[in-house]
Amino acid sequence: MTTSTSTATAAAGSSAAAPGTATPFGPRPVFPTAADKPSFDLPSQEITVTDGLLHCRAHGKQVCAECSADYSTQNFISRQLGANRMALPPANPQMEQAIQRLKTEGNELFRAQCHFEAAQKYTEALNVAAQRPLWDPSAAIIEETTVLMSNRAACLLALGHASEAYWDAEVVTRLKRGWSKGHFRMGRALMDLGRCDQAAMEFRIGVSLDANARDIRTALEKAEEYV
Repeated sequence: MTTSTSTATAAAGSSAAAPGTATPFGPRPVFPTAADKPSFDLPSQEITVTDGLLHCRAHGKQVCAECSADYSTQNFISRQLGANRMALPPANPQMEQAIQRLKTEGNELFRAQCHFEAAQKYTEALNVAAQRPLWDPSAAIIEETTVLMSNRAACLLALGHASEAYWDAEVVTRLKRGWSKGHFRMGRALMDLGRCDQAAMEFRIGVSLDANARDIRTALEKAEEYV
């Protein structure tokens, strides 16, 4: 992630605890403060603000094991906003690359019909995506999450795990309601669970969203035979 070298270069854990002392947080970035900057206390909170950074009031630390306080994320955002003229930090390219790499590996395994291994790769990618910081664009997070969960649902269906596939598809359709593939995955899972009428409804939604999707139309015709 791009940071300002003058403001965001941190000495990990330098003011949190004495060397060798275990903290509940582990190493956290601690930012330098200018000695001539004013300090003030936040009303109704045990926080002191110095040079735009949050510190525990009792010990003046940005990360304090004694107070169970960790302001490293807030202070990082504060420094980024100052360095980027109030713009949020950019997305982490290394994290995006890791997610894309795991997804590509999963796709290759799926094409090779190694469905269990492919599902593992998609799960690894989802675990990386879950570590994205709160300021990353929500649209990008939703897009990659829905694709990964849809792909994992396909693996679970191939492995005969319809109930697990159903829950993945449920999340996909909630996050991205206008995506035909999510409703297709949901319909497939419902068919395998013996819920043909509900499956047909999901396939109809999928067809309404993408009239050219032959796989969804074929699945709908099959489901309607049992309704």
